[in-house]
Amino acid sequence: MLASPRSPDTLMPRSVHAFACGGTFLAAIAVLLAAAAAEGTGPWDGWDESRELRRPGYAERVWPDRPIRTRANTFSNLAYVTVGLYACGLALADRRRARQAGPDAPPVNIVVATPALSALFGLSCLWLGFSSGFFHASLTRAGQRLDVAAMYPPLLSLLAIAAARVLPARIGRRFGVGLPTWSLLAAAVIVAEIVLWRWKWSMSATTVLSSLIAATALVTVAEHLLRPGQFRSAWLGGGACLLAAGLVCRQSDVAGSFPVGPDSWLQGHALWHLLTAAALGTLYLRERSDQGARLHERSEKRESSRAPSASGTSRILGDSIQEVRS
Repeated sequence: MLASPRSPDTLMPRSVHAFACGGTFLAAIAVLLAAAAAEGTGPWDGWDESRELRRPGYAERVWPDRPIRTRANTFSNLAYVTVGLYACGLALADRRRARQAGPDAPPVNIVVATPALSALFGLSCLWLGFSSGFFHASLTRAGQRLDVAAMYPPLLSLLAIAAARVLPARIGRRFGVGLPTWSLLAAAVIVAEIVLWRWKWSMSATTVLSSLIAATALVTVAEHLLRPGQFRSAWLGGGACLLAAGLVCRQSDVAGSFPVGPDSWLQGHALWHLLTAAALGTLYLRERSDQGARLHERSEKRESSRAPSASGTSRILGDSIQEVRS
């Protein structure tokens, strides 16, 4: 059964679960095989080192001569991969549903109706999982640049979904057919990512990330206040709690106060990856819970039921005329 806008969690197709879990498993196997093949070959020799290689900024032990220099902080990025695969799987399911839907199908929200938006968010999460995993495995300067720049696209994608909700489906109709709005929003996300990657060293990653989180929070809360009942508030509250918990784990890891040893798989920064991936997933499900289209349909039905139909009006007039004649 396909996911509905109201409850995307309970009605998620089994094929999406298989796609996401199977894809994550294959990604983990691929990383393990690549690491085994590169063992003893010095795969990072000749790469510019990041500061974290010689002066670790996180509590996990660094293995300079291994293909995967930090284990937990590397493999925990599979959480982003899982979220990204779920979003891409839902995009495929939504596309298949749209092809099979008949003319009397119930209205759906912008995310379900536009699979490209789910694909944009999913690919952004996949990119984040790859880039962050590459950095923590290599601890190279190039990896660090990718890691920081890849943090932004998932949040930009959520903002793009919010923008698509208020913009027309196509832009530039006066000049012809017009371009799909989602394509322009996707292009904007890609251009922003390239710019942020290109000038990564010229800006504060903390400032940029904090600004994007604040913008996402502001837009999301504003939608809940302006359109009460249109979204499931539980997803927003859950995402906020997960993000706060992840931030606590990350900061305690950096401060050296996270209560585990350096060889444990349960690292504070690894939990940051897991919890923020879950937060992104809940915020995406919040977007899928949009009831705007259905609420609009219900409102139209109520209005039409209140107004007398043309045939009903004709019958009333006919009965009145008949009474006058008699």
